[in-house]
Amino acid sequence: MPKRLPPFAKNLASKSFNSLSHHLSLWHQVVRDHNLLDKARNRIVVGVIVFMAAFLFITIRLFDIMVFRNHSERQQINAERSSELVLERSDILDRHGEVLATHLITASVYANPKVIINAREAAEKLCALIPELDFDTTLARLESEKGFVWIMRHLSPRLQQSILHLGIPGIYLQKDQRRVYPYGAMACHVLGYCGLDNLGLSGVEKYFDVRLRQDKNPLVLSIDIRAQHIVHDELKAAIEEFQALEGNAMLLDLDSGEIIAMVSLPDFDPNHPNQNTKAATFNRNTLGVYEPGSTFKLINAAIALETNRIKLNTIYDARHPIKVGRFTITDWRPKHAGIITVRDVVMHSSNIGSAKIALDFGLAWQQKYFARFGLHTKPKLELPEIGAPIVNKNPTEATLISNSFGYGISVSPLQTFQAVAALVNHGEFRHLTLLKQKMPVVGAPIVSKETSAGIRNVMRHVVTGGSGRSAEVEGYHVIGKTGSAHIVRGKRYHANDKTTSFIGAFPGKNPRYLLLVMLDSPKPTPKTHGFSTGGWNACPTAGKMIARLAPMLGISPDFDYKDPMGGDVKVINHVAD
Repeated sequence: MPKRLPPFAKNLASKSFNSLSHHLSLWHQVVRDHNLLDKARNRIVVGVIVFMAAFLFITIRLFDIMVFRNHSERQQINAERSSELVLERSDILDRHGEVLATHLITASVYANPKVIINAREAAEKLCALIPELDFDTTLARLESEKGFVWIMRHLSPRLQQSILHLGIPGIYLQKDQRRVYPYGAMACHVLGYCGLDNLGLSGVEKYFDVRLRQDKNPLVLSIDIRAQHIVHDELKAAIEEFQALEGNAMLLDLDSGEIIAMVSLPDFDPNHPNQNTKAATFNRNTLGVYEPGSTFKLINAAIALETNRIKLNTIYDARHPIKVGRFTITDWRPKHAGIITVRDVVMHSSNIGSAKIALDFGLAWQQKYFARFGLHTKPKLELPEIGAPIVNKNPTEATLISNSFGYGISVSPLQTFQAVAALVNHGEFRHLTLLKQKMPVVGAPIVSKETSAGIRNVMRHVVTGGSGRSAEVEGYHVIGKTGSAHIVRGKRYHANDKTTSFIGAFPGKNPRYLLLVMLDSPKPTPKTHGFSTGGWNACPTAGKMIARLAPMLGISPDFDYKDPMGGDVKVINHVAD
């Protein structure tokens, strides 16, 4: 049997065993901790790698969205906006520098549907704020796939602030420009108007659209807004007094060919283009074509004088009607017919006398001079709304006769105005203009100065002793001619509907301004003794205009001038047309 170990040996062995166990335990602990550190290190490395990969992915994604895609979308948005938004349109001024059209900086609201979170909620908020918006239309726009859609143009400052307070992601405000016309409808047919995209849609706004967008200098017109107001005021009063359907008038500077005033009624306010009607935007002066009636008797007499077929005192027998095919040419007031001079033919507006004058010079001369006067071609003017004449392409003797007193040919008032301007202004033809002229304009002679003087003499005779007496203004010695033409309804002339007119110049001693007044279907009144011809309505309207225009234009009355017709002119109740 083995011997027992001494106690000290047992203690030593026990201590050695315990120490060894402790060291082994420590070793195991160290090994275990080292493994844990390795695992932790590996996990950290993997985490860092994952984090960096995620960060890199996010960075690339944000760069793609913020730079590449945002740039592409901005290009698309800018392209869409640039096609609809035009800024910096230059002003339009009258001849004295009065602003007729300018621009107002505004803001418009638009959306990027790709950023909208809740299109229906956004549409509800916008429509609640802006009652003019249609909910279904607005919702459809906000749900579209486009990057840019207009919501509403030209908001008020208060509405702009309210839009900002909504704080809807994807709804933005864009600087915009609105065309403003300080005088409203006063010169609307000359100026025209712009659409919401600020592009010209009619008038000089359309004719000079590119120039107004590219040239920062103002466009200066020949129009005098003061004269425009006078003509507008008197024409409107005449339409109301005589219950006419429509009316138009023009004032011309004979020396330069500048149109000083142009009015067509009904009219419209170019500040509200969406409210314009077709009838209101129709320019009767330039776009409408009508049979001019008796004002053409001036041209008829001028052709005869110029071709040396007549003198002003040449005698004609106007006692008997003329048969042309199935038609009979008669005079409106046959009691003034008889054995009459050329001057009296025009003064009493004799159709029979005019027809016989035309037969003396013939169809060839008539057509030749009509072409010289610009009556066979579309006139030139700085407007897109220009009507073309309606002429007989195969004229006959019947055409010759009917044209002699303003029937059988339809021209715009602008064409009649231009032709008579040449007759009055020493026979010099000028294309009329709506632009202020910096240099004198030289006209092309189409009739002699002697013929022009003869026509002015005849026109003064009309005012002193014929149908134009109510156009006379003391001290200005007005010259002119009245006209009336029945209107075709269907395929025949309507007995009660006619276009009445007066065309005249002042001052008579040396005419500077030419005025045309036309009324559509004026009605007779007790004041006109049941008559509705030009001498009773267009003529007195012109007289009222001249009385206001002449002093404003700086023309002083001449009370010392010896009138070749002699005596004072008094308004009488005998009026032809």
